Amino acid sequence: MNNKFYLLTLLLLFSCESNETFESIIESNDIEKIKLARKTIVASQQDLNTKIELLDNRIEELNENPQLPIVQVVSVNPSQFDHYIQVQGSVKSDQLINIYPEFSGIIKNIYVKSGDQVKKGDPLVKIDDGGLKEQLSQLEIKFELTKTTFERQKRLWEQKIGSEIQFLETKSMFEAQKQAINQLKKQIQKTLIQAPFKGTIDNVIVKLGEVVYPGRSNLMMLLNMDNLYVESNVPEKYISSIKVGNKAILEFPLIEKSVSTIIRQSGNYIHPINRTFKIEMDIESVEFGVKPNLNSKVRINDYSNKKALMINQNIISVDSNNEEFVYKLYSKNNKDYVTKTTIETGKSDGKNIEVTSGLNQGDFIVSEGIRKLVDNSRVKIIK
Repeated sequence: MNNKFYLLTLLLLFSCESNETFESIIESNDIEKIKLARKTIVASQQDLNTKIELLDNRIEELNENPQLPIVQVVSVNPSQFDHYIQVQGSVKSDQLINIYPEFSGIIKNIYVKSGDQVKKGDPLVKIDDGGLKEQLSQLEIKFELTKTTFERQKRLWEQKIGSEIQFLETKSMFEAQKQAINQLKKQIQKTLIQAPFKGTIDNVIVKLGEVVYPGRSNLMMLLNMDNLYVESNVPEKYISSIKVGNKAILEFPLIEKSVSTIIRQSGNYIHPINRTFKIEMDIESVEFGVKPNLNSKVRINDYSNKKALMINQNIISVDSNNEEFVYKLYSKNNKDYVTKTTIETGKSDGKNIEVTSGLNQGDFIVSEGIRKLVDNSRVKIIK
């Protein structure tokens, strides 16, 4: 640097009047003379820089054993990139219910046990009707007499025989008894509890001879293992990237199984406390032992790029301006050099990260030997 300044000063002195010095020009306050002096120095400096660069290049060419940084490089090529986020999930069923009685009474019979497969309409439990069948039988006998009387009164009335009051009273009694029989039959039907859908019986709680009450006595659980799905709560920040149809991977650590699926439903409601929204994913098969309420790790594909430029995160450096950069390879005069290249990055898979700007397909960047490099360093490449 001192040599440069010395040469520049000499050039300035020779370019100005012989009786003037650098200090005298500064003190002259002549703006035109000062501008001319500056112009002369700039031109001389550019010329010197060019000559110094030529000298450096010549030194490198004549140096038979240069001490060059040794590096390894990798090529930047496009590849398929699928980014996933991970949330917790739980196995649910659209058809999982606890069965309660609609009639109070003593358990007379239990037709199933835990683990049994049942079809829709199969009997599960019989409750003692408390004499309702006897009441029905007596009511039906009375109803037959009332029915016969009503039909006779109806025929007479159609022939304009008898009074209208007699006909209407008989009709009213007929309709009332008919309705009472129907209501009694419905009550009796409630004493036999049947499977509301196809499924598997689980956790039979009720015992023979036990007294049960509507809405209070849990008899058993029935679930359909063919309609299982996983439900998850997703943070609201992903609401624009996670939609119906996105790919997902369901992992079940306790049984060491996983299955691929898609999001079948994405909620529109954000919970005000935990700031999440619900998603649901189908499970096509339960052959590997998935059961309701089993915990799951859910990996959801929120971003994909078929031509992503992916590089290892470990080869990225950060400068004093907090900007990310890599060293990109270039050649000059059949020599290999590297240049500091600022980049912008996107999503990561944990090991590699997508470069969104700063690099192009086919570029070579330094992967090993980064610490010894500076901008425009000449390097030696090893494979």
